[in-house]
Formats: sequence, structure tokens, C-alpha cells
Amino acid sequence: MTKSTLLFFIGLFSFSTAFSFADYYIDRVTGEQLGSDGSETNNLRVIDIREWNYVIEEKGGTNSAPGIRELHKNSYVITFDENQIQKEIQVMADDTMNEGLENQVFIVLNVNNGKIFALRDWEPELKTNKQIIINTYGVGPNSAPRVREGLMLLAQLHGHPKEKRDDKRNITSVSELDAEVAKELGITIFAIDAFHSFDISESKTFYNHSKALHIHSVTKEGMIKNFIGQTFGKSGVNTFNFSNYFDTVLRTNKNSEVL
Repeated sequence: MTKSTLLFFIGLFSFSTAFSFADYYIDRVTGEQLGSDGSETNNLRVIDIREWNYVIEEKGGTNSAPGIRELHKNSYVITFDENQIQKEIQVMADDTMNEGLENQVFIVLNVNNGKIFALRDWEPELKTNKQIIINTYGVGPNSAPRVREGLMLLAQLHGHPKEKRDDKRNITSVSELDAEVAKELGITIFAIDAFHSFDISESKTFYNHSKALHIHSVTKEGMIKNFIGQTFGKSGVNTFNFSNYFDTVLRTNKNSEVL
């Protein structure tokens, strides 16, 4: 097991892609797509690559009826808790604005049950007004980063607090260091403008005085997109849909060498 600690300055767009009916399988170690089966559903599933290879070798392949049964028996359907994700991100953004310190949230895949959700990082000693730390570790060769047992890191979100020095100004984007860390960890990093809000109305969904704040992103390939959407705020107008985004990313993240 290896462990990496990365320091960085914490400083996408909603779309849809059509996929043919089939279940797509994600390697529980690397997070990469292994392929699809011949089922008539359109789910994402997480599986051990050894189970995938066993079906290819011994069950007639992933499109055969015995193969599909074996794959479904030994995998978990991936589900998204979009409401929980939106709530945690909004609270994190509100805390960043109120404290003047960078806060962060992880979006993780539990490889032991298929659930994707937001995990708040609660280490106050790691927070400053300019940088934050991500602690990750690997579980084998080409492992996607883990933040806790069974929790694969898909993305990190952080708030940019208001700059306090008169000779400095906030940027409405991600930083160069954000891009470096996204590439190093192989994840998407999202930055939230916690210094300027789209609305200042009271939130009816989460907490009083929550604000709709602009979101920017950088992918593991270094693609930067600014103003991709907003946090939920009061009414959910132009809110970025994280479930749609990661559903597409996981289906198209195919780099594994399999049988």
C-alpha cells in the first residue's frame, strides 16, 4: 500500500450521451471501464476484474446468458445520491464563504456496494485560506486513489474564499496547481467561487442563507471549463448535475487491458 499527500491551491458542464442498452462494468481497483454485457438494461456496475475475466474464459463471454448471470451475481449496480451530493457541496461552499477558509468535499464510489455519494473532509487543521490537503492511498498497481477503506475517489470539490489582501484578487477558475493535482490523481477537480454569489436569497432546500455559487472544473486530462453551473442555492437554477457527469465519465473511462 502506498500513500500520497498532495498540497495545492484550491482555486464541466452538464451533458448527456446516448449509450446502447447493456450494462457497463467498472474495475473496482482502477476505476476504468472493462466493457459491457449483452443484457437489456443500461446500468453501471462495479466488479472485480478477476470475475470479469472468469466469465470470458469459462462462461462463454460477457454476452452469453450464463456470462450475464455470473456478472450480475458478482457485481454491484452503481447508484448516485444526487440530493445528498448537492447538499454536502452547498454546505461546504457556505462554510468556505462564512469561515474565509478552504473547505473540501470528496465524491466517492463505494466499491463494496456501488453507491456514489459526497464525503465531507472534516480535518480543520488542514484548512487555510489558500490551500488544502488531500490524503489518498493506493491498493495495487494502477489503483485509483482511495480516501478510506473501499472508497474510490472520483472527484474533489473545494471552495475559494474571498481574498483578504487588497493587492490580491480572486480568480474565477481553477488554478494551475488544481490542474496538476487532477492529472496526478486521475480525477476531476471542481472549484467553487465562495466569494461571489448568483443569488443571496434564503435557501428553501438546505440551510438559511445558502447561495448559488459558480462552479469551475478541470479533468484529469487537463481540460478546464469555467462556469459549468452553480451550487443549488435557493431554487436549483442552472445547478450542475454531478450524477449525469460521472455516469458518462465512468462509461467512457476505458484504459484497462483485459482478456
